[in-house]
Amino acid sequence: MEIRVVKPCLPQPDIKEILRYSGVRGEDEGVRLEIERLLPGLEKAVKPAACYAELSVSFADCEVHLGNIAVRSRSLSKLLSGADRAIIFAVTVGVGLDREIARLGATSPARQLLADAFGTERVEAACDWLCERFKEEYRGLPLSARFSAGYGDVPLELQRDIFALLDCPRRIGLTLNESLLMSPSKSVTAIVGISRGKDFLAQG
Repeated sequence: MEIRVVKPCLPQPDIKEILRYSGVRGEDEGVRLEIERLLPGLEKAVKPAACYAELSVSFADCEVHLGNIAVRSRSLSKLLSGADRAIIFAVTVGVGLDREIARLGATSPARQLLADAFGTERVEAACDWLCERFKEEYRGLPLSARFSAGYGDVPLELQRDIFALLDCPRRIGLTLNESLLMSPSKSVTAIVGISRGKDFLAQG
């Protein structure tokens, strides 16, 4: 099994998405200006990194088998129905951003909220970049939407298997604590199915 490590190339931050993640409704010029003032420092703190591997997919009883990883989940079974391979990935935007969010929070909870929303927008952008890379790498093959541990009935404990498989601490500096929380906090792990057949829930 080959584990690939890549550095996502992120687009410019989407201020509308940052506003949405911060819970701001409508157009608030004051908040928008505050985000724009914060952006230079926040962007310097972002160090995106990702790793991923391709595994076989099989089904037995009520379990999905991703290589040697067995997961009991109807949600994942439905997502991967028709898939014969899957990609497991991890992506982070780096510990520097966590430090910057904490620094801002020491003096301004409002700025901390906006910085946190910025981090969410950045890690989602990194996931989108990675999924676009998968589309190019597996050109012509249907890919499922991404699905993460802890969603639906996929157990959060799957995180341990993902981290062990990808060796996330060594490869991209991403760690998992005993409570299954990731550090840096602005990080995502997920599964994407690959099918060589036609009966598949392909992503849009």
